[in-house]
Amino acid sequence: MTMRHLPFLFTLVLLAACGGGADTDAQLLAKRAERDSLKAERDKINTSIAEVEAWLAANDEELKRSLPVVTTYPLQPREFAHWTEAHGSVRADQNALVYTTSGGEVRRILVQQGQSVRRGQAIVEIDTDALRQGMKQAEAQAELARTVFERQEKLWQQKIGSEVQFLQAKANMEAGEAQLKSMMEQVRSAEVSAPFDGVVDEIFPNLGDMANPMQPVARVVALGKSSIECDLAEDLLAKVKVGDPVQVVLPETRDTLMATIDQVGQYINPNNRSFKASLRMDNGTKLRPNQLANVRIRDLDVKDALVVPSRLVMENSSGASYVFVLEEEDGLAHSRKVFVKVLSTQGGEFLLERTENGLKGGEVLIDQGARLVVDQQEVQVLKGA
Repeated sequence: MTMRHLPFLFTLVLLAACGGGADTDAQLLAKRAERDSLKAERDKINTSIAEVEAWLAANDEELKRSLPVVTTYPLQPREFAHWTEAHGSVRADQNALVYTTSGGEVRRILVQQGQSVRRGQAIVEIDTDALRQGMKQAEAQAELARTVFERQEKLWQQKIGSEVQFLQAKANMEAGEAQLKSMMEQVRSAEVSAPFDGVVDEIFPNLGDMANPMQPVARVVALGKSSIECDLAEDLLAKVKVGDPVQVVLPETRDTLMATIDQVGQYINPNNRSFKASLRMDNGTKLRPNQLANVRIRDLDVKDALVVPSRLVMENSSGASYVFVLEEEDGLAHSRKVFVKVLSTQGGEFLLERTENGLKGGEVLIDQGARLVVDQQEVQVLKGA
């Protein structure tokens, strides 16, 4: 390319530059106008939305506002009972181990385990042949001594013989009768029989075993007459008395029975600060000796009480308990903190103290949502709660 062509190229570049700049400026102006129009439209829409929201806030009851949503709990006085639970064990009034007073072979077992027996009914037959033989000898000697005494008495009445002979004959007769009576008692005691009406719970020896006075032969239990012994805390000593009703729960069968306090111990165990109490069962047929039982004793009963679920009561950093009462003013609901004193607890419920400046009954408390509010805060009550 020669120097004579340069002015021509410069003119072309200048013309191209001038033509492109005009188009760009026009596009920029158009886009700026479009942006400003959209912003104006947006502001108009935002203004309309704000107006609609303001109207809804004033007129739409279903609108969820930013206020805490709570439910309520009407505080109506009612009865409150506190129960103290203790563990006890069943004691049968008639639960006897039966022994034999003399050794001997077990000849026959006359009943089966679990069989009902009457008082005096034989349970096990022990070999008493030696005792019975001795009893026959004692009976013969007693008969001989009686005959000698009767003859000696007749002679003495006739003034024949000495007084010493008469007294000796009398002493021999009395000794013979005493020995016979002793032998008869030994034979009777060797027989293993039921001491009362009941059930043979267990028979210890087998057929042919040797029984001896140191080991029991059988156990007889009478069901239906049972009591329960339990240990109660020392602070209950002034709260329970003879005749008070109690509940007895059997863990294995889940049966609940009624009983009454039959005896209250006066001795305090220094090891665990407790005293013993005995409960009389109205019907102990479901009980077994040494069976475990849970005893529930009502130690507090308030007829007109302020009772609330435990979830309603909160504590501050100082440990003071309080609840929130719902109050309404000018159509607006707000919370009010009221400090309370918990007197007793039972099964997730609190017994609250009734005070002049506190709760009196009839108030409406804040239930769900209570932990999200503060004192004198406006709240929104959930419909139907």
